[in-house]
Amino acid sequence: MTRRTADTGNRAFWTLVGASAALRAVLFYGICCISMVVLPAVRDGGVATFWTSRPELLPTMLLVLLTGIGTLREAWSLGRSLWHTSRFARTARLHRIAVPAELAALSDRLGIGGHVRVIAGSRPFALTYGLRRPRILVSTGLLDALNGDELSAVLVHERAHLRNRDPLKNLLARMIPARHFYLPGLARLTRRYMVGRELAADRSAIARHGIAALAGSLLKVSEGPAWTRSIPMAAMAGDALLAARIAQLETGGEPPLPRAGRLSIAGTALALTIFMATCGWSAVVIATSMRGCT
Repeated sequence: MTRRTADTGNRAFWTLVGASAALRAVLFYGICCISMVVLPAVRDGGVATFWTSRPELLPTMLLVLLTGIGTLREAWSLGRSLWHTSRFARTARLHRIAVPAELAALSDRLGIGGHVRVIAGSRPFALTYGLRRPRILVSTGLLDALNGDELSAVLVHERAHLRNRDPLKNLLARMIPARHFYLPGLARLTRRYMVGRELAADRSAIARHGIAALAGSLLKVSEGPAWTRSIPMAAMAGDALLAARIAQLETGGEPPLPRAGRLSIAGTALALTIFMATCGWSAVVIATSMRGCT
């Protein structure tokens, strides 16, 4: 039996969301006023105005540039994810078959009746996908490979992803580092969230069926075919997490999750310091140039 463990994955996710919200709050009010200061200066004196008559606007222009690039990267991440999701859903529908009666009955007992989809495929895999209405997708290869307890353990694992709305959170956890690309530590938090949630889902399966059933399924389940791995919102099993999952089975507790290295911490601290200093400088520029904004 695993020891009671805090949900490290969700803590990492909400840290990501909180950090992004704080950064956006700092920029939300100021960026409009900054643009009203910078754009007239460029219009009147061209880009050269930044190193001739108005050098004090250079840090402010950097803030506008970072915000614009981050917004474009965030939009690209969202658009790419939604495109892959649409392709995934179409392909899944092409391979979809009726849910076998035994699987439907098991799904009802687990409280996920109506959320399970089955596709024809020889590779044994399961995943959770979907933003507004998450679904659990299993292959016929999975149904053939697992015994009753092992299949139930896999479904309980995926049920944890479904109830936590991990596909939607996974989308947001990928968008936030794209938006704040100048803070490398946020990408580490995204990785920590993904690994943490996978281990938390495993603990749900162990609590219901014990270690043997989950360990047996881990030996038999594989990643899906390439078209399933292209979807960034499919929660989140894979060979890269296998070592951490096995370590949790062996020790009964969550193994140490990936932490930011010293270089990442130093880079994030430096970038954040420069960012806040630039915001402070821009506030001074706004206060002296456009008193109405203050």
